[in-house]
Amino acid sequence: MATVEPKSLYAVSPAEPQMTYFTVSIAQSAFLDTETNNGGRVSPCVHSDFATAPTTLEQSKLINRGSLRWKMMMESIGIRSNFKVHNIVTTYATDAGDTPIGTLAFGLVFDNPDFIPTTGTTIDGSTTTTTKAQFIRDKIAEALNTTRTENMAVFDPSTVDGTAGANQLRTLEITAAPVMTTSTGEIVDAITVTEVTAFAPNTSGQLVTDSSLTYSAE
Repeated sequence: MATVEPKSLYAVSPAEPQMTYFTVSIAQSAFLDTETNNGGRVSPCVHSDFATAPTTLEQSKLINRGSLRWKMMMESIGIRSNFKVHNIVTTYATDAGDTPIGTLAFGLVFDNPDFIPTTGTTIDGSTTTTTKAQFIRDKIAEALNTTRTENMAVFDPSTVDGTAGANQLRTLEITAAPVMTTSTGEIVDAITVTEVTAFAPNTSGQLVTDSSLTYSAE
């Protein structure tokens, strides 16, 4: 049996970067959802994505903290290679703005997988990582265990400058702190990252030796 690669038809070349696809799932039931800087979990959703808006300003701030952590997570994941996000699935108990997210799932396609390290140590120092998927998991956990403050447009369900109205957005300082305050390791354990190996080139002429680097804290 022989494999013939259709290079002329698809312009496939062994010299092209071999993109790699990973699926990510973050189980968030153990993450805090109290009306504090640690609450809000992580989600790309904003107040206008929900069927009903959050009912209080504090509940609205939780949504902002979740979306700020999403931004932080994207920055952390992209520290070594460009990537695209695909197939986002957010799972909530209801579509009301006061409902905390339960599970966040999405896909990541990296342009240059060789830039993703294969060896290192998790953020709590407890586990040696040996795969690209584990490195990605660790960078996500790092973002969810970080504190950042930014000015954000926050939905206020009561008033804006003392006047009730439909466009109820205020610019407020929002701080997103770690999603858990007890165990960094539990943040790591809540994250599952899996490489979809069938996505990558799978013929011998397109496969190259993995030359990924070792990484440490960045």
